[in-house]
Amino acid sequence: MLFLKIIFLLSFSTLIFATNNLQSNYFIQNDFIMLSDIVHVKKKDDKKLFTIEKYRHSKRIQKDKLLKILQKNGYKNYTSKHSYIQFTKRSPIDATFIKKSIKKFYEKKYQNITISSVVLTPTHYLEKLPKNYSVHFNKRAHLSRKGVLYIKTNDNKKIFFNYEIRAIVTVLLARNNIKKDSEISSINTKKNSIILSKFRAMPLQSLHVSKYQAKHNLKTDAVITSRDVIGLYLVKRGSRIYISLKNAGINIFFSAKALQSGRFGDTIRVIQQNGKKLKVTVIGRNKAEVQ
Repeated sequence: MLFLKIIFLLSFSTLIFATNNLQSNYFIQNDFIMLSDIVHVKKKDDKKLFTIEKYRHSKRIQKDKLLKILQKNGYKNYTSKHSYIQFTKRSPIDATFIKKSIKKFYEKKYQNITISSVVLTPTHYLEKLPKNYSVHFNKRAHLSRKGVLYIKTNDNKKIFFNYEIRAIVTVLLARNNIKKDSEISSINTKKNSIILSKFRAMPLQSLHVSKYQAKHNLKTDAVITSRDVIGLYLVKRGSRIYISLKNAGINIFFSAKALQSGRFGDTIRVIQQNGKKLKVTVIGRNKAEVQ
């Protein structure tokens, strides 16, 4: 019982002395900065702190100056990792179409993705959007939850935006340690839903039977990406394979020895028992056909 009381007191003291970090940038709706733009405050206790100069849409304030103001208003447990805190007036634009384009872009890349929110901000203040434009993404944008996109107007003008999404994606993980050259299968992999953060390459989202093998050693619970796999060798050099040949509408089957290793669709050389060599196309595990 005494132990539980100690844990409770430690937790309580941690909450009391916990510090809040100021953001590097706050978005505001008006031409002035209110206390409520920074902290949660009752309406009757809210007050104006700064005014943004005419014809400007942002204001930078030294952290020491802002922290002193917060302390005077009773908010002492605040700190900042940034020398300056910026306040930016939010652009009064309807970005619904751009946000829908972001969702469509990610949903096209991932077989199973659930997007809960999209935050979009122009890199500079905009009074309005152009009437006609198209939305463009970086080639590898889908590998990260946040990035920069631009819209392109009919006269080729580019307007840039920062964006960030919150999403859950389904990917393949290593069920256990996978050794290099091992086949990727349902035995050594598992599907799991994870928060989209940042991938170094496109993650595998489903399992294609007899298609991949590990390019290098993979650790348990590692996300398997396109960089981690190569095409699976369905035929290995020196193995006996079965070959089909269509001749005058008749299927002929015979076996031969592979002189080369091959993946699906590869053309390899084989040698028959009579010593005759020919080229065949790999169509399955230890299977090929004469084209």
